[in-house]
Amino acid sequence: MIRRALSCAAAAALTALAPAALADRVAVLPARGGTDAAARSAAEADVERGLAALGHTAIPDGAVAAALKGVADGVADTADELRAVSAQTGADWVLTGTVEPAVTTARVELTAYLASTGRVESVAREVDRDQSARQTQEMLALLLRPEGVGIGELPWERPARAPAAGAPPPPLEDETVVLPPVPAAPPAPPAKEVLMAYPLGPERVWPAYPGGRRFSVSASLGAAVAAARLPGASGSAASMVGAARVAYAPGDRGFEVFAGGGGNLVGPFAGWIEGGARLMLTPSMTPHEGAWRAFPLHVGPAIHLGAFFRSGAGVAGPGGATYRGDLEVHPALGASLDVALALGPSVQLEAQLGNLRWVPTGEGSLILLGATLGAGARF
Repeated sequence: MIRRALSCAAAAALTALAPAALADRVAVLPARGGTDAAARSAAEADVERGLAALGHTAIPDGAVAAALKGVADGVADTADELRAVSAQTGADWVLTGTVEPAVTTARVELTAYLASTGRVESVAREVDRDQSARQTQEMLALLLRPEGVGIGELPWERPARAPAAGAPPPPLEDETVVLPPVPAAPPAPPAKEVLMAYPLGPERVWPAYPGGRRFSVSASLGAAVAAARLPGASGSAASMVGAARVAYAPGDRGFEVFAGGGGNLVGPFAGWIEGGARLMLTPSMTPHEGAWRAFPLHVGPAIHLGAFFRSGAGVAGPGGATYRGDLEVHPALGASLDVALALGPSVQLEAQLGNLRWVPTGEGSLILLGATLGAGARF
């Protein structure tokens, strides 16, 4: 009777400690272990009843099965695989169980992944078959809470002790035994994961820029105008330009290096090749449930260094014909404000604003201003 009273009271106390985790969405994976399919099915049913009693919401089996198709061996048993299932189903917790049945008991081990922190914890116990539903609920109440399992003995591992002489009688089943509080774990730093609200569908990636895809190629079109021209220049100062570049983003802070070139598609004959770097920031990035969330709009400064080539001054020939001069090559230094809107992790729209390019020559300085708009693919 004493053991029964303590067990019932411990269950009531564990249930009282669980309200902080109520209404969480839990993805329950198929049970594993043993060769008795009936034992696994019974354990899964106990888990479902326990989750309902604690106020949790189970993810539909169809959504869980679809998420497991993305796991290489179909069994999610690593933190990365559990994280993938959580991202696919939108679950706050991912729960998996192992059952090893015996004659009158079964050893049940439950493992829970908390999506907000990336924490993985397990509890295990010998479950009596005639009390499996209540004892499984006790395990869930301890496991599925933000502060975690804690340290020290588990409630069902503490031996029941006979009352000393003259001690008050043990509490009845309708009384509550107050368990010592579990020390709260220190707050974990935000996980390296950002929930990015891409227009093509939200995804969890890292880093925010470039969304886990380091390489990119892009092409753009735009316009330029000569804000300062060389002596003797004639004709329109405006031109239509085209450009292409390849880029690589090392690290997790939005820094990217690139190389490319372009030229005038309409206007004076001119072109350039260049290399450079830019720092793409994500202004909307904010903490969210132990990780981050953001809208995929990135903006930052860029610098360019390269060579600018153009045709020299024309020469008048017989009959009034004008001949283009020799090709001239000059150093060029530029800067721009770059903006990128990622539609998904692998495709983004880009704009370069300002496109200041300073070209010093022996005759003076050529200063160009403009803007381009384009698109790129990331790998």
